[in-house]
Amino acid sequence: MPLPVVAIVGAPNVGKSTLFNRMLGHRKAIVSEFPGATRDRLAVECDLFGRKITLVDTGGMVSGSDDDLTRSVREEALKAVEEADVILFMVDARAGLTPLDLEVAGALRAAKKPIIPVANKVDVSGLEGIQFEAYRLGLGEVVALSAEEGRGFDELVDGIVRALPGTLAEADQEGVPVAIVGRPNVGKSSLFNRLMKEDRVLVNPVAGTTRDPIDATFLHAGTTYRIIDTAGIRRRSRRGEEIEWVSVLKAHRALEEAELAVAMVDASVEIGHQDLSIVGLIAQQHVPALVAANKIDLVRGKPGRLKERLREIGAALGFTAHVPIVPVSALTGEGIEDLLSALHGIREESLRRFTTADLNRALQEITSEKQPPADRGREVKFYYMTQVGGSPPRFLVFGNGRRVPEPYRRFMAGRLRARLGLLRSPLVISFRRRGAVR
Repeated sequence: MPLPVVAIVGAPNVGKSTLFNRMLGHRKAIVSEFPGATRDRLAVECDLFGRKITLVDTGGMVSGSDDDLTRSVREEALKAVEEADVILFMVDARAGLTPLDLEVAGALRAAKKPIIPVANKVDVSGLEGIQFEAYRLGLGEVVALSAEEGRGFDELVDGIVRALPGTLAEADQEGVPVAIVGRPNVGKSSLFNRLMKEDRVLVNPVAGTTRDPIDATFLHAGTTYRIIDTAGIRRRSRRGEEIEWVSVLKAHRALEEAELAVAMVDASVEIGHQDLSIVGLIAQQHVPALVAANKIDLVRGKPGRLKERLREIGAALGFTAHVPIVPVSALTGEGIEDLLSALHGIREESLRRFTTADLNRALQEITSEKQPPADRGREVKFYYMTQVGGSPPRFLVFGNGRRVPEPYRRFMAGRLRARLGLLRSPLVISFRRRGAVR
């Protein structure tokens, strides 16, 4: 089976060969201060802490030249991109972004391959932060690196290993992790059994029967899900109730592991403090989630009672208005297909990616509608915004470093959610001071 290919690409003299040599652990490529010293592709087998890859060093991609040699170097680099499983796009953080960097980024984006932007030559702690300009490329989380000194090398290797196709395939085989959380006796184990179409968990009306998380997988709409059924979260009434403390800890860990969450509440009783705490925990960890209002078979009575009850639940959980509420009966199976469809839709939404151009248009519209309030008499300015990381959508807004108050953060999140069509997925907005631009 061929090894996955990692290609190092970038403009001339940004440090590609220096990184190539560091990853190999010995000098193989020619390292020179003269731009364009690497003329041909150089491919060597490389071991990244136990993960073997084929590492490819390419010549610098030069724009606007008809020179035969320059053209052949560019063609060889593009061939390496076509063959690569992961692309390391290097820029010179000290020099700042150049028109050539932006041109190359556009060509790489069209390749639709995993790309790790690398801001090189961050050689000393005093230079930390200058890599932030590279976020304007719109290629995701930027790794600050000194290929010469080795600073940031471990973070880069971790990012490469995560992006390798074998790693993703293994994750797909395990399934998308979904945590089922809720206070005791809301029907988590019954829902687990219903999803698995067999009795895998002991179901007992005595609250707190399930103590440990139990994992199992099932297939829906072509996606494999791995359900993490957690012990009920219960408030400790005495210090001696260590088993309940362990249950809470395991629920926390399940949410940390989960890509999606199902928060179960009992539709037949009022929403309590523990329900709010659990949904709040999901919101705090920014896990894409839905609320399963269980036991609707106990609610049906006079006409309209279920609809009224769902409105009451929505009002009680109003601080998470984007989280959909799905009525279900784990006992009878009613609403389970709706729950699965909603879960699939939330995941699809949480994986969406947006171009930097679209985000900056949204940022301009939001600030035109309402300017951020001044910070101690100083104007708050936003320069640009980009998306980083994976699920849920995470955005970085670069500005002048002044404080952005919480009410305006909520306003921005709401307007951004509406403009991008993120109706059910959480989103995360972070603010950073833009580094000096040359």
